[in-house]
Amino acid sequence: MIGQPNINIGPGAVILFLWLLWLLWIFGSIFVASVPAFVVGRRRGVRAPWLAFVPFVGASIVILRSIGRSGWRCVLLLIPIVGLVFGIWLVFVVPSEHGRTKWWALPFLVPVVQLGAFYIYAFTLPRTAASLNLD
Repeated sequence: MIGQPNINIGPGAVILFLWLLWLLWIFGSIFVASVPAFVVGRRRGVRAPWLAFVPFVGASIVILRSIGRSGWRCVLLLIPIVGLVFGIWLVFVVPSEHGRTKWWALPFLVPVVQLGAFYIYAFTLPRTAASLNLD
């Protein structure tokens, strides 16, 4: 055929493309899940809210600091059964420590609704005096 380029894509190029797509998916997922924790940290006056973008544990560190607990407790989430119990405890403690109703725990426990609820929770959380620098 006249005028059509002969493009030959080898298996290495396909593997490279799929690998880059996978990396984009992983880092995109981490970013999307970290934004609400960063917003909560900013609104609650956490000293380093940017820690929310540390993969796997950053959001937990910021949330724990926003309720006045040590960020090192996020290590408990890495222990299989202890992590499950700690995660459920965290879901019930965080809203009450932020001055909200415990009903907020319900959407945090439903997997499909969880991320959307976290965004709504974060962006409707009232700012504290520490976050407004009114000390």
